[in-house]
Amino acid sequence: MAESTLKAPRARNQVMSVIIGMSLFHIACLGAIYTGVSTAAVVAAIVMYVIRGIGITAGFHRLLAHRSFKTNRVVQFILALMGSMAVQGGPLWWVAHHRHHHAETETEEDIHSPVTHGMWQAHMGWMMSDAAFNEKGANSRDLHKFPEIKFLQRHYVWLILAQPAILFGIGAALGEAYNTSGLQMMVWGFFISTVFTWHVTFMVNSVCHRWGSQPYEAGDASTNNLFIGVLAFGEGWHNNHHFYPSSARHGLRWWQLDVTW
Repeated sequence: MAESTLKAPRARNQVMSVIIGMSLFHIACLGAIYTGVSTAAVVAAIVMYVIRGIGITAGFHRLLAHRSFKTNRVVQFILALMGSMAVQGGPLWWVAHHRHHHAETETEEDIHSPVTHGMWQAHMGWMMSDAAFNEKGANSRDLHKFPEIKFLQRHYVWLILAQPAILFGIGAALGEAYNTSGLQMMVWGFFISTVFTWHVTFMVNSVCHRWGSQPYEAGDASTNNLFIGVLAFGEGWHNNHHFYPSSARHGLRWWQLDVTW
């Protein structure tokens, strides 16, 4: 009883941090009204989207969560670092939740299932609940043998804070030569890019368990969705993935674009 009592305030504090943080990120995107836009800022947003998106799909998801391909520890660390930059939680936390999702798909225990909890909860509401911080991480213990992965988890917050500072500096350095500024580069390269990456990733949980085709009987509501398949670098072929979770390739047909593969 004492242990659960101590954990409850901590979980509530984490939930409030997520609610405030995600709200501020969305509001910060409106800063583009003040900063305007430039080619340099759009390029920065796209580059950051690709780097962090591939970090999530290839690093966090296919490599760390499913161990669906092998690589050396240097490449593993780089992919995990890219994923850690996406502001979607540290690698150990992310992997633990994703493995739990596959083990409990579409049950009450699956905290981001639109079937059992609705679309809002599946899309992003689950991260604003105590359940998001109750995952013990026992199912990701195999990754603890990599001190560099534990380092990324431990210093995850600093990886987030460093990005807007670096982008601001780049924008200030480019300045008039590229018709940009530090603030503009930060708004587009960090906030807008992050929020866009969030919603594309979140749609794999929500949209890809509601709308699309189901060529395989995976025992759940997972679907293949062309729109998400393109935006999420191949993650939208979600029914394929749930039927063959250990496959590093999600786009199994020639026309199923899978950039991550």
